[in-house]
Amino acid sequence: MINKAQIKNPFQDEAAPQEVKVLLVDDREENLISLESLLATEDDKIKYLFARSGEEALKIALKEELALILLDVQMPGMNGYEVAHYLRNTSKTRGIPIIFVTAIDSETSRMVEGFEAGAVDFLFKPLHPFITKAKVSAFVDFHLQKKELEQANQFVLNINRELEERVKERTRELTKINNELDNFVYTASHDLKAPINNIEGLMHLLRDRILNKDTEQEDTASLLDLVHDSIERFKNTLRDLTEVAKAQNEEVTDESKISFEETLDEVKLTIAELIEKSNAEIIEDFSGAPKINFSRKNLRSIIYNLVSNAIKYSSPDRRPEVRISTVKQDSSVLLKVQDNGLGIKKEVQGKVFGMFKRLHNHVEGTGVGMAIVKRIVENNGGSIGLESEPGKGTTFFVHLKG
Repeated sequence: MINKAQIKNPFQDEAAPQEVKVLLVDDREENLISLESLLATEDDKIKYLFARSGEEALKIALKEELALILLDVQMPGMNGYEVAHYLRNTSKTRGIPIIFVTAIDSETSRMVEGFEAGAVDFLFKPLHPFITKAKVSAFVDFHLQKKELEQANQFVLNINRELEERVKERTRELTKINNELDNFVYTASHDLKAPINNIEGLMHLLRDRILNKDTEQEDTASLLDLVHDSIERFKNTLRDLTEVAKAQNEEVTDESKISFEETLDEVKLTIAELIEKSNAEIIEDFSGAPKINFSRKNLRSIIYNLVSNAIKYSSPDRRPEVRISTVKQDSSVLLKVQDNGLGIKKEVQGKVFGMFKRLHNHVEGTGVGMAIVKRIVENNGGSIGLESEPGKGTTFFVHLKG
């Protein structure tokens, strides 16, 4: 969506209109003063500039933005026609309209020379006040309309550029989403095959045993337990697939000031059995940023996955120790979760956030927890990364906007 506040609309500009400049050229000072007195009014926005020679007129025309030039024909040195020729042959001044002011009879052939030199009109001395004002006013209005059109064109150009950037950005996003969807479908189909095949094989075996009247009841019960376990794994996979999809598309609407300490306490209650079984020690320090404006359930999901994984993938050689802390960084909060567990080899660290990626098979799970965390964080404008050393542990760095 275009941010209209960043694009100036010339039609909504309530500032004072731009001052318009008109150049009066005559070798006699009294004629310039008289012409300005004839044209000027108290409420107009026209500034009249004086030039007392053709050479001075050219210098001013090259320097200033002019709406109109009233140019005396008969001047010593460079006359009006010569000035007009120079103006027409210079790109910067070519578009300035020129009205010749002359005492020459309107029937003379000199008028043809004037139009050939680049004049758009003639005013004949003695000047008629109404006609003179009307002609100057018409060209000033034309200049203002031209400027307004240029501003409108620039406004449209800015919008088009913004739209092009938005389209390119959206195309990149859609391409990324499409690739993720392809990976999602492939991964889902691949990971659902195993439990389905397992259930199918167990059902065939169960059928054969039921048809065999000599089968012991304990054997049948054992097979039913295996079928039940396979169905549970299948349901867990489907549940995790749903969570991944929700994390990708969910719009956050429940943001509020959330306490990191309270959220961690909730997580510790949820994984109390895991903590007790492993004798894990959780060390917290939220003094750097005690609270954050975030979705409660999303923050809980982030902390739950990071802390529970830190305990699950602990080293058998030492007591699990998890350090979790926060610190304020400009407009974001850095959440750091550090463990002393197994660690992750550098060559496979990039797979940590992939769907259904499990780097250690001795731990139960479907391998979507970190994929969900990554999507929650990125959907909220943040980022997540890690540092790890095999045999020493892993540290996750989560930058959260809020």
